[in-house]
Amino acid sequence: MPEDIYWHNYKTKYRTFPVPMQVDPWITPDMIICIPSCAEPNLLNTLHSINQCDLPEIDIAVIILMNKNESLSPSELNIHQQSLNEVNKWVHDHGKGQISYFVINIDSMPDTKGGVGLARKLAMDEAARILNQDGIIACLDADCIVERNYINEVFKGFKQNPDFEAASIYFEHDLNGLSETTRTNIIHYELHLRYLVHAHRWCGHPFAYHTVGSSMAVKRNAYLIQGGMNTRSAGEDFYFLQKFIEINKLFEIKTTSVYPSARISDRVPFGTGRAMLEMKDRQEPLQTINFESFRSIKPLFESLPQLRQKIAQDEKADYVKLRNEIGLRDELIRYLESIHFLQTVTDIHKNTNSLSSFQKRFFRSFNAFRMIWFTHYMRDHFFPDVPVANAVHELTKHMGVPQSFTHAEALLDYFRKMDKTYNR
Repeated sequence: MPEDIYWHNYKTKYRTFPVPMQVDPWITPDMIICIPSCAEPNLLNTLHSINQCDLPEIDIAVIILMNKNESLSPSELNIHQQSLNEVNKWVHDHGKGQISYFVINIDSMPDTKGGVGLARKLAMDEAARILNQDGIIACLDADCIVERNYINEVFKGFKQNPDFEAASIYFEHDLNGLSETTRTNIIHYELHLRYLVHAHRWCGHPFAYHTVGSSMAVKRNAYLIQGGMNTRSAGEDFYFLQKFIEINKLFEIKTTSVYPSARISDRVPFGTGRAMLEMKDRQEPLQTINFESFRSIKPLFESLPQLRQKIAQDEKADYVKLRNEIGLRDELIRYLESIHFLQTVTDIHKNTNSLSSFQKRFFRSFNAFRMIWFTHYMRDHFFPDVPVANAVHELTKHMGVPQSFTHAEALLDYFRKMDKTYNR
């Protein structure tokens, strides 16, 4: 067997933490599903849904990384121990089929404040260590269930898209069995997520993808080459997938679905659990980015050919000319001045020789992180956040969507269908 240079380079260059795991030496999975779990009461639901999946003719493993840290309350510690006992028994009873299940129990995280990013990294690192070199690492959370064709479609998706290295998998929050308040809140939260992606698409930004940690997958070698998962306590999925988005190596799997729960959590600074907690505590509508921010930036993205031409003709182009000749709004000019935009695009022009390369390099600079900073600047100086329903109404109006959709759930259903059928 050839030397595994990818793993050798990864473990040499990037910090990894050995974990206690016993794997039969003849098992070399082609796909591993990684599930970090910390004080999760319904983990068995996730395992049941995986176990009921239709399977391709490959070797599949599931790594359940049970982890806890010093921030857990006594009640959470009890939940975690009960979950650990349940999953150990479940794996003992179900571990002899085509899917192999392995439990990693970490009583003390290497970083005592480590959150989901570190837990995900530990599981994914172990998956990369034991996987077939052409294998796939899929990420799931311990509060999710999956559609019956989930494993088949993830495996098939990578086979049908050999030039891509990572995937964003379609998701829908599970709305069944919820109280009226919880159902309303999770609908608004998912609508907020879909609004942001569609608003980015509408204004012309090419990096508009869903980046949800419980519904993503990556090729094993690509994971190692890109330096693995980061250890952020939240937003680790967004940062991880941006690596692949910016090099045009991310594709979307829309033929199956992951169903995250509407759980409430205070263990992360943002995300589903935090948003649900804040809506419950404040008892007011969820706020999101004002649509005016996207209206402000759209003319800039639409005028990149004109912008490149003006810079080529006039090395002394200034912000007054940008406003007058390209038609950029005053609030956007204020932001562009604050980031020395003209110097940046002048440098981009000097180092590119075609419109295509100029645009590609432009968006590597004005990337998804820059868009976050831009919308925060607009929020702080010009356009305060607004209720999700207001923002979505403005977006759909400018998208030409029939305004007969008046209820949040109807709008969410509309955006879900759009995400299922959207072609880039």
